[in-house]
Amino acid sequence: MTDFHLAHYGNLGLRGASLVMIEASSVEACGRLSPQDLGIYSDDHVEPLRRTVNLVHASGSKIGIQIGHGGRKAATYPPYQNFEENGGKLSRDWAIVPKSEGGFSDELVAPSPIAWKPLIFPVPKELSIQEISALVQKFADAASRAVDAGIDVIELHGAHGYLIHEFLSGNTNKRTDKYGGSLENRLRFLLEIITAIRKVIPKEMPLFCRVSGTDQMGDDLLTPDPEGWDIDQVVELCRRAVPLGLDLIDVSSGANLPGKGSPIQDTFGFQVPLAEHVKRANIDGLFVGSVGGLNNGKFSETVLKDNKTDATFVGREFLKNPSYVYTAAEDLGVKVRWGLQYSWMWPL
Repeated sequence: MTDFHLAHYGNLGLRGASLVMIEASSVEACGRLSPQDLGIYSDDHVEPLRRTVNLVHASGSKIGIQIGHGGRKAATYPPYQNFEENGGKLSRDWAIVPKSEGGFSDELVAPSPIAWKPLIFPVPKELSIQEISALVQKFADAASRAVDAGIDVIELHGAHGYLIHEFLSGNTNKRTDKYGGSLENRLRFLLEIITAIRKVIPKEMPLFCRVSGTDQMGDDLLTPDPEGWDIDQVVELCRRAVPLGLDLIDVSSGANLPGKGSPIQDTFGFQVPLAEHVKRANIDGLFVGSVGGLNNGKFSETVLKDNKTDATFVGREFLKNPSYVYTAAEDLGVKVRWGLQYSWMWPL
């Protein structure tokens, strides 16, 4: 972690976010989405992480970390690379970082040897049974490091076409062993990770998982895709994961197949129907979160009151407006806690 991360996440805590989430931290070097992305695959990462954790805690907020692996979509440029020069086109969608610039595209791995974009991305190496087992342990080791650094919440990143999602979906998992084929087999990798992590984190520590609720093979988010990945399979995943220690499912969508959906849209709450579908399954002990376009306080409050989701996750709005908590509070006519150093400026 760098001083940028200290300033970025620390500022979000200071401005009242109840839970600050550090995103996309890889469990091994070749799983980083870009050479600039964070990792938590070495003990050397613990102390820099602890510095950011301590700052967020000093502001009175909680802090979590997403741990994951990019799979066949790793080793790209960061999204901001030449963003303006390319007319607002995300660099990670069209270019692999060469070795001369620190790239590692020759180390890409996946459940099956299927390239993300065949004309641009290389064919990933198919993971062996032994390599899958080693990766499960790497997820557990990463979670253990996060605990050592003082993190409050662990979130597994199983969405947007990254490695866990690649295993979950029959559209990208063509294996014929115990990790492929049937839904039970496709769920196995993630369920083994959840089991392994629960053994190394405190019993009271919340464990979240972000998933894509669909591969968006149809026109509707709820279109069935039983041989691929759809919201009914997410429900089954949750039924099996909660007894193993999963506390919250965070439902996004798409980005597993080229041209099939994107995690970035502008419609208010466009993924809420997916979260609502899981909520209606009434899985005991499970909390459900929604993400995407939830950048309006009144809309988010309605979604929560209507019991369509238990929690709302906001990302891009905080980049534009780090004080979004206070913007939403003003919209709703409620008072919220200010950071101690700022609190004297506003009357109780």
